[in-house]
Amino acid sequence: MQYRILALGTLLAAAVLAACGSDDDNNGITSTTSTATVRFVNATNTNISVANGGVVGTGNSALTFGNASTCMTVNTASPNLTFTNSTSGATINTFASNFAANGNYTVIAYTDANGQTQFATLNNSFTPTAGQAGLRVFNAASGSGNIVVNSGGSALNGGSTAAFANSGTFFSMPAGTSTFTFNTGTGTSTLVTLNGTTLIAGQNTTLVLAPPATGSATLRAFSTTGC
Repeated sequence: MQYRILALGTLLAAAVLAACGSDDDNNGITSTTSTATVRFVNATNTNISVANGGVVGTGNSALTFGNASTCMTVNTASPNLTFTNSTSGATINTFASNFAANGNYTVIAYTDANGQTQFATLNNSFTPTAGQAGLRVFNAASGSGNIVVNSGGSALNGGSTAAFANSGTFFSMPAGTSTFTFNTGTGTSTLVTLNGTTLIAGQNTTLVLAPPATGSATLRAFSTTGC
């Protein structure tokens, strides 16, 4: 009789544990979160703050022209990147996310022909030739035409052009410090010169042709690296 009681107790305990385990399986499993790596870059004359999941991280507040955020890990299933005008506090509602799992992106804010802030999402998936750097150009200067990037007196990337609000393709470029100029093709005048840009082997860099500062008519340019 004692044996039967002990056996019954063991079975009941096992049943309770099984039920608890079943409960954990139904309620405690967390699916793997799909993420992408994102860096925001400001090519406008408005200071912009970027929040990821409602939080403005250190270094991501009131980014001025030519400055970039930290590298952010963003949930691709429900991206929650929000941008605000750091001066007025108004939300900038023109951003639409388009991130793939495990992707690496640069998001550039620029000003359209109507003076509105827009966003371009650029994919950073490029592997440069061994010992070289990856390079491309983004045209954030409305009215500049289809631009070509040059170095050492020669057009780069076969002289391919980038229209306003578009980027050129990545290409490999020797690492080191270079001077770049922008024009609209052979024989056209230089729009702007970007001096002393350092390219690092294995790293991808985007050259940005940008609009003039407020009150000026002179185009600007800067470089930004991917994450």
